[in-house]
Amino acid sequence: MSEKETLDSRDECCQPKDIVDVFELINILNKKYEKIQRDNIQELELTPTQHFILTQLWESDGQQFKELAEKCGCSRSTITGVVDTMEKKELVSRNLNPDDRRSLLVNLTEKGKELKKVTPPIETMVNGCCPEINQEEIKKLGELLQKLSNSLKY
Repeated sequence: MSEKETLDSRDECCQPKDIVDVFELINILNKKYEKIQRDNIQELELTPTQHFILTQLWESDGQQFKELAEKCGCSRSTITGVVDTMEKKELVSRNLNPDDRRSLLVNLTEKGKELKKVTPPIETMVNGCCPEINQEEIKKLGELLQKLSNSLKY
């Protein structure tokens, strides 16, 4: 059974009954979302995390590791490893932060900037993926997920 079939079969049998079920559903949704991303960026030889970092830097170049880790929801050591790989691909570089000599900034290289031209935006990747959900429901779902996120103590 493929990964998609496994995830789809879980969808059919498991309506959330409690908070544990909700977190399991969020985990399943995250895997599906990452698969959508991988399918759209695999020819660019990017991982979803690398794509996310590039997206953040395309919006605002020159970010600290701490900022990227917070936005990505992962540790600084994880971001360091991802940035190491991206440096080897010549997509980003590390530069001293002129405002704080103790920290480094992650900056796009020319190759990283050029990649934006051939990388589909996330909106394009997910556009039309969920025709059964209307805009009002998406807004309400977003509000509930934000409330859940805000209520977590971690």
